Amino acid sequence: MASYLYSYPLHARILHVGMAIFGIAAFLTGEFAEDVSGSSGYLLHAYLGLSLATFMLLRILRGLIGPAPLRFSDWSPVSRRQWQQALQDIGTLLQFRVPERGMHEGLAGLTQAFGIILFAWMGATGTGLFFLGGGPESDIFEIAEEVHEVGEALIPLYLLLHIGSVLVHSLAGSPVWQKMWTFRTRNPIPGTDDRG
Repeated sequence: MASYLYSYPLHARILHVGMAIFGIAAFLTGEFAEDVSGSSGYLLHAYLGLSLATFMLLRILRGLIGPAPLRFSDWSPVSRRQWQQALQDIGTLLQFRVPERGMHEGLAGLTQAFGIILFAWMGATGTGLFFLGGGPESDIFEIAEEVHEVGEALIPLYLLLHIGSVLVHSLAGSPVWQKMWTFRTRNPIPGTDDRG
């Protein structure tokens, strides 16, 4: 299969950088948010989280109305084919080989979908907490806070899966990180352009 020979257009790389920087920074400053609402630590976490929410909204819009290869309509993490490919990929890994898949296919596609869902969840619930501002005495605020904390607990798992898979590919001689983190002009996904 040669479908794994692809690169991401510039706009997708910029969205990825924004999601990575603001997502990780918001996660790392999460403890600061437990201070009093309005404190500098709380505001730092809140603004990083609101920035993440903005990037997630842009990524979701690109997934709904963007270029065909980046649209969610061709990428279903709940499809039978996706899970069959993921199981094949696990078998390949158990044989100490690295699976080669196209964009959003197999185990890599499930990991990417998990990340988008998780960071969108964190951005949405964090934005809700920020604008609710009702404080702990509000039932809605407490529910939103609990749901936000569930997502917070899943972020290390996602980072382990995502960064771990990039490291495995690199160690196997297939540095997939270059598809996302190299910003020089390259041949993008067919049907897209590098102008964003």
